Amino acid sequence: MNNPRNIFIASALMLVLFMQIIYGIPLPMNYVFLIVATGFVFMKIGEGCKTNLGCILLLCATMLSIVGNDIPQFFKPWPRFLLFALVMISCSPMLSGPGINKVHRQINMGGLWACAIITLWSFVAYFTGQGQYISGFVNGYMGVTGHPNFLGFYAMVTMVALASLFFRCTNMKERIIIGSCWAACIIVLLVCASRSATGLGLVGSIVAAYLRLQKDKAKQMRLYMLGVCAAIMCWPVLAPYADTMMKKEMNFDDGGEAAIAATRGAIWDLRYQELAQSPLIGIGAYSCDTTLPNADIFYDATNGSIELGSSYLGLLAQCGWLGFIAFLLIVVPVTWKTFVYATRQRTPYAQFLFPILVVCILHMFFEGYLMTAGAIQCVVVWMLIGACDQCDTVADYPVAWEKEDPITPEQYVYWREHIAEDGDKR
Repeated sequence: MNNPRNIFIASALMLVLFMQIIYGIPLPMNYVFLIVATGFVFMKIGEGCKTNLGCILLLCATMLSIVGNDIPQFFKPWPRFLLFALVMISCSPMLSGPGINKVHRQINMGGLWACAIITLWSFVAYFTGQGQYISGFVNGYMGVTGHPNFLGFYAMVTMVALASLFFRCTNMKERIIIGSCWAACIIVLLVCASRSATGLGLVGSIVAAYLRLQKDKAKQMRLYMLGVCAAIMCWPVLAPYADTMMKKEMNFDDGGEAAIAATRGAIWDLRYQELAQSPLIGIGAYSCDTTLPNADIFYDATNGSIELGSSYLGLLAQCGWLGFIAFLLIVVPVTWKTFVYATRQRTPYAQFLFPILVVCILHMFFEGYLMTAGAIQCVVVWMLIGACDQCDTVADYPVAWEKEDPITPEQYVYWREHIAEDGDKR
């Protein structure tokens, strides 16, 4: 059971069931996935197992913020913390070792496949009339998911992953398939009207192209010029799909009360006020100050959900500087390591993951899901961080599951520089 293929298939299947609402099943799939994934990790704990100090400090800071504050019970801080602890154990770099690392890689690839399946499923559902819409001051398309912002995140991640895979293609058939799926992601992003995800999807695709062609400036320029020309030529075709996004922008510009209340500026102001109250340990994880003016607009007392507006401001407000510094101790070393291996060693594994990591880090400025383990975005981000942490031990990656032990960066660099006829083609 605990082999790469089974872990990959189980992860992809459970995450697809978690993401979609069309064929919902009467099970809390987030709990099911995290319990199963944690079981996979625990079965691989053995010799060589290590712990990550930043992850432990983040969990400690989260607990301290809950213990040190009087949090209304409807926010359910302890159950939410336990679920987040499962995310850290099963997905993050909190635990590492030869066996655990392989589990993390398979779970991460399963998560990326799940994002792709949901995105392309929603694309087909849009044209067959099976997709769902959310009503409001604009009718945003949410496909087979529960919200347009969810679909936008899945499409953004898929779009960047496909951009990296495009440069791995070895023949025209593969390029047509990957390129068509990439174009489908653009349409999905436009119809779900997620502006930040659309922009970051394009940015991530450019980063992926740069990393693959960084040694060939002429190819870079030709590709960018071709991209600009293609965008100009295709805009008349794409413009109708951007109608929802344009209506969304016009509604914000009209200055209506609903539009103003929905702006992130109002939410961010609440987070600044909460941080000022308790800068060291925050006001309590998974909670907000319900006494602030207009705070009731951005939380739901029936289920304890909160609109944070930003992962980083939410972390600062809820867990204070202790929690934020602990997070930096995790993500900064991982990001730097992945950047070094993507740009200097130029290993395929780092070049594949780094653009996705970049767009997720930037996306969290606009969406608050970093510690919300009940949201699939939280799971995907921590899976990605856990996988990126291994870029100094793994050089290559499979399209699906690992059929054999991957080569190390040192082995790959030696192959590229001494054996391959052209080190930039692999």
